[in-house]
Amino acid sequence: MGRPASSRGAPPAPPAQARRAAVISSASVSDSQVPAQPSDLSTYARIRNAALQGFADKGVAATSIRDVAAAAGLSPGLVQHHFGTKARLREAVNEYVIAVAVETFRGLVGESGGEPAWEAMGDTVTAWVRDNAVALRYLARALAEGDEEAAKIFDALVEIARTGWLAPLDGDGRLRADADRDWAALHVVVFNLACVFFEPAISRHLPGPFFGADQLQRWNTATTELYRRALST
Repeated sequence: MGRPASSRGAPPAPPAQARRAAVISSASVSDSQVPAQPSDLSTYARIRNAALQGFADKGVAATSIRDVAAAAGLSPGLVQHHFGTKARLREAVNEYVIAVAVETFRGLVGESGGEPAWEAMGDTVTAWVRDNAVALRYLARALAEGDEEAAKIFDALVEIARTGWLAPLDGDGRLRADADRDWAALHVVVFNLACVFFEPAISRHLPGPFFGADQLQRWNTATTELYRRALST
């Protein structure tokens, strides 16, 4: 870990509203290729993205504040200026992962509570996986290590699947009466995390890399049809 904050204490973290305003856009994170020093990002976001990349690549315990600072092209002191401690930096990463998921799937159902088409759900999930591969790899790695904070993110994603996807289908009568609602929500999250975590092994069995446009479309089509046949009336 980096040096402890000075005795005067680190400045307070930005308010939640300000933090979330900077992290909602998937375009600002381009998780499959998180740049170390993206000129269009705030210092706060650069540090957070560097931490996310480090946590995904090496794990939380093995990623120090100095590592994050080096990846972001900043000093350890500046990282501590913005976040105070590694624990607070970790919180910011977790908030970011959840915020992107919430924002991504919020538009799928809409405020009217209308039911999303199967194809729309498939397209949305595929884009989310493509654009947030690093975040999902971080989550899968942390879960495998028994991390409690990662488990809370997992819980949030399952709830998003339950309320943002299954509930509208159920309310409109398009979900089979005998479909297991709990496992349906779990499958959506587990399946996506597993595909990202095992991407190198999966790509060995495909004619191109999993994250290539052609193979992602194949995955989208196959997975959407799998859920449609298993769950729809």
